Amino acid sequence: MALAIPAQPRPTANALQRRIFDSLRGGLPDTWLLIHGASWVGRSRPTEPLHDGAIDILLAHPETGLLALTLVQGALALDPSAGSWMQQGPDGKPRRVADPIKSAQEAVAALIDKLGEHPLALPSRPTAGYGVILGDALAPVRGFASHVPPDVILDGTMLAELPAAVLRLASAWQARQPGPGNAASRWWWHALHDLFVQPQQARVLLRQQLADDQAAMVALSPQQLGLLDMLARVRRQAIYGAAGTGKTLLAIHKARQLAAQGMRVLLTCYNRALGQHMQRTLADTPGVLALHFHELCYDLAGLDRRRWQAPSETASPRTDRAQFFDHELAEQLRQAGVARALAEGPIGLFDALVVDEAQDFIAPWWQALDAWLVDPQRAIRYLFYDDQQQLRPDAVPVPGADEALVLTTNWRNTQAIHRHLAQVAPHMRQLPCVGPPGQAVQLEPIRPNPGRALRRVLQRVCGEGGVKPEDVVVLTARSPQRTVWRDFAELLLPWQLTTGDEPGRVRLRGIRAFKGMEAPVVVLTELELEPAETQRRLHYIGASRATALLVVLHDPDGQPP
Repeated sequence: MALAIPAQPRPTANALQRRIFDSLRGGLPDTWLLIHGASWVGRSRPTEPLHDGAIDILLAHPETGLLALTLVQGALALDPSAGSWMQQGPDGKPRRVADPIKSAQEAVAALIDKLGEHPLALPSRPTAGYGVILGDALAPVRGFASHVPPDVILDGTMLAELPAAVLRLASAWQARQPGPGNAASRWWWHALHDLFVQPQQARVLLRQQLADDQAAMVALSPQQLGLLDMLARVRRQAIYGAAGTGKTLLAIHKARQLAAQGMRVLLTCYNRALGQHMQRTLADTPGVLALHFHELCYDLAGLDRRRWQAPSETASPRTDRAQFFDHELAEQLRQAGVARALAEGPIGLFDALVVDEAQDFIAPWWQALDAWLVDPQRAIRYLFYDDQQQLRPDAVPVPGADEALVLTTNWRNTQAIHRHLAQVAPHMRQLPCVGPPGQAVQLEPIRPNPGRALRRVLQRVCGEGGVKPEDVVVLTARSPQRTVWRDFAELLLPWQLTTGDEPGRVRLRGIRAFKGMEAPVVVLTELELEPAETQRRLHYIGASRATALLVVLHDPDGQPP
């Protein structure tokens, strides 16, 4: 049985397509690769615009080469005098169609060009042929035309023995165009796997800066892989997902996927910590620039070299700092993109843009990012967002949000944490949660002494429970510089808080700065300091960061500590 990608016919496949898929999958040896609906986005030359490519059925064998099959349904006819092809439409009436032979030839040439973008590409070419399947029609006895090799037409009489007919056709193409025989010349086989046999796992850091600094592996769910497969030829898509639905994981995986296809990918987000996480995760992926938005401005606009500095936090009005980060940096990024386009043309820009936390981006930021795309109107663009995590009143609607795809499963949290989230954010009630039951959410009263309350939690979790301190993060609605916990350092001993990432210490973070991140244990604090709606959003954001255990330090009377 051939290895089929995807393993089953696509949901949109009709009865004939399913029959052909099942026949080839079951009838070809397991050394063959069968790709149903192969599609890609690429370019023939670096300076050319992107274009779509597709093959109905792509067969591949490391020794035999590539065979692209075009499926034609209904009767097919060629009018030699007019040089036009006609096909019987669903209504029974003939309609003009593109030359299927020429389309098949062009598709094969485009695929070879696409594989040639792979880093392993060599000057050698595999054997690459094509065929046309007339699924429910008979081919003329004398063939269609002199330019149509008769053996490339597989008509309805061959469906019963389709695998054997396909193997004969592949052998015929190999006799016409023998490919190089040595192992090094089969670089295209590896390129084909990288392009279509998509990875079943994506690497993501589940615990930030553990003492052993090891990354864990989390398998993408079949549903998530199905989503990425469905979007293979979609250029521009907004994707909405509540907390825990895997937006960041999908954004990283999509960036990898596009880079593996030869794209120059720009991956960015709102939050600095998340941007650093993405940068670490994709450090070994050429073709991807992953930075949070403000670091992106400094990097692409060369602002460090030009000694650009933000206004002092203590000596400058807050409005000056907001103007700098929200508008001045974005304008520098936009101008640098315009200058790069003039100086280097398309080769100096990006083919694809992937944005996480898109709900917090403001208008000047989108304009600046567009300036760095080869074709802002047609460039590949994936925007991941959750409007329930939006904290900026000046953020603009996410482009394409009115036609967004929706992620519908919580993959991050335990069921106990998910139930707590549903109480805080009613929209979470509609999401199934596939996590384990987990530990009950702990509500710890903060009165009469906040320091002793936090110490009780840390003693229970790290002391008696044996959890590593670095696996615990204390999240505050304030910033770490303004939090009340700075006043209780001695009372918390032997447990120590850190605003860095130090083994043996509990991390202290602001909820806003921890968006997009996660930790095994989260202690949520100082929510009572915020207005009601902001408090609800921060509670939802902060609580959803916990993967295993959530503790909420609260005042039953709603008073700040």
